[in-house]
Formats: sequence, structure tokens, C-alpha cells
Amino acid sequence: MKQYTITLCLGLFFLVLTSTVYSEELIHILQKGETLYSISRQFNVPAEAIMTLNDIDNPDKLKAGQKIRIPAVYTVLKGDTLYGIARKLNVSIETLLSANKLDNNSKVQVGQTLYIPSSGSSVTENTVKTESTTKIVEKTTTTVISPGISITENNSSALKPLDDPRGLMKKKVDSSIIWPVSVKDISYLTGKVYGVLITAGAGEKVKAISSGTVISTGPYRGFGQVVFLQSKTGYIYVYGGLDGIMPKTGQSISFGDEIGTLGSDSLSGMPRLYFMVYNRDIPVDPAKAPRGY
Repeated sequence: MKQYTITLCLGLFFLVLTSTVYSEELIHILQKGETLYSISRQFNVPAEAIMTLNDIDNPDKLKAGQKIRIPAVYTVLKGDTLYGIARKLNVSIETLLSANKLDNNSKVQVGQTLYIPSSGSSVTENTVKTESTTKIVEKTTTTVISPGISITENNSSALKPLDDPRGLMKKKVDSSIIWPVSVKDISYLTGKVYGVLITAGAGEKVKAISSGTVISTGPYRGFGQVVFLQSKTGYIYVYGGLDGIMPKTGQSISFGDEIGTLGSDSLSGMPRLYFMVYNRDIPVDPAKAPRGY
């Protein structure tokens, strides 16, 4: 029963993550200190795929300010075939197979990620698309710095966040409640994911509000690095939007232990933590979830 609960909870969360099954190709402006590996983790795309798309021979020679194309990705759904996906996305089957190192006899599985080559030689930079947002800019060329953050070429200092499509509802913060980070602002997510989005300090340490065991970790497109922690009472705590993760799957965590550092939200560019709690397969108000040892 315990394993069933874990599997069901993870399955529900993964379903939300893959509810948008196709994300367009993006352009990322390399920032000082970034590496191909860090970009790969940020966008949850293998470094090899990024190198192939950008004709990069030596990743150690990348320079700040360089434009890096991030491949479009498609998550395979039940009933999908390679020929059906190619037709749906308007690419040739040969191109799709080549980009993913597959052949005519290959089969795809539900949840598998495929890399979709762009139809042209470069991304159209006056049309910026993210997983759920499209913004057309006239008279200026716009380039995506990260999903949700764009910069106009004729004013390199102007950072313009794209509209946030998530449903958010602000609530007054109870200062007596222990949160994973120090709260500057908090909103409840009212869309497909039920939980809270907490704005805090960039790079702040994210701490466990309950002891337990780490049951899953890893990067998820749009959510950054995510840690799933299950308490002894069966509650599952989900910490998303992390830049780095400290514990490993199977590791025991005590109340107050650091589980990672806070990264930047992919849509707003602000340091925000996704925090969700489940009791079996039912989402719980994070403000009312058990805390402590």
C-alpha cells in the first residue's frame, strides 16, 4: 500500500508536468559562470542534444553572451507513434528519427522525450514561445534568456518577463508557520498543481519542514530541480524550483536539514519555490501540513 501511494503521488505530479507535451525551441543567452552542463540541467535537455543543435565541438570554449539554441521537445503520449508525431509536428519522419538516433523499427514509450528539429535553420526571434505562452514583438527583435524572460536587442538592459499563465491567489502569510524558506511573498497555485509558490531570496537554502526519506529527485522542465520527501506518517512533501540538490534518493532527512538552494522560476525569473504536500494521493494545504520531527 505504501509503495502504491508513492507511485500514485509521483504519477499525479508527473502527469501535471507533461500536461503540456510540446515546448517550442528557445534561445538562451549564456550568462557569466554558466556551463553547458548547467544549461542542460536547467532545461532538462541532454547536453549532447544542445551541442548537436548548435554545432558545438568544445563546450569549454563557450563565452558569456553567446546565443544557445535549446531544442524543442515532445513528450510521448499513449497511442503515439513516430509517424504520428512527425505528422502532428510537421517534420519529416527521417528528420525525427535522425535527431533522436532512432530507426524505422524503433518504438516509443509513454513519457519518453523526443527532440524536435526546427523547421528552419534558425529560430524566428521576433516570435517568442514558451510551453504555455506566446508573445509577438513588433519592430524589435526579442531573444529568450530563459523560459519566460526576454530581452530586446535595441535595449540590452531591459528585461521583460512574459505573462505568467498560472492561476495564482495571494494570501496573507502566517509568520508563526515554518516554511522551507524565508517568505517575502506567497501565492496559492489554482491551476492543475495545488500548492504554494513562495518568493524568497536568490540562492537561499531550502530546508525540510519535516523529517523523512527522499523518494525521488531530479530536474523537470518548468519546475527546475525537484525533491520528493516522504515523512514517517506518509505525507509526501514536494520541493520544486531548486537550483541544486543536496540529498540523494533513499537518504534520510531530519527536520531543518538543507535539501537544496533556491533557483529562479522559469516564467518570472524570480527566486521562487514550488511547495506541495500530499496525504496519500490527496493534495493538502501546505500551510496546514504537519511540521517538525
